[in-house]
Amino acid sequence: MGSKGSKVQRQNQHVKRLEKKIKRFKKSGRNTAGLEKELGFMSGEDRPAFKSGREVNPKYKKSY
Repeated sequence: MGSKGSKVQRQNQHVKRLEKKIKRFKKSGRNTAGLEKELGFMSGEDRPAFKSGREVNPKYKKSY
């Protein structure tokens, strides 16, 4: 059974890959806004909260 590494190692690997991808996108002149946003989330920024499930599904909304 292969080892996946610790959570910190995986997170660090994700950040490094994002940084490489941003560098590559900038070099080719592509938009990096979304990648930089994700990198911000990985460096500790809070992700925006959004409603899901019962709160949003019209099938389960209470009408009274």
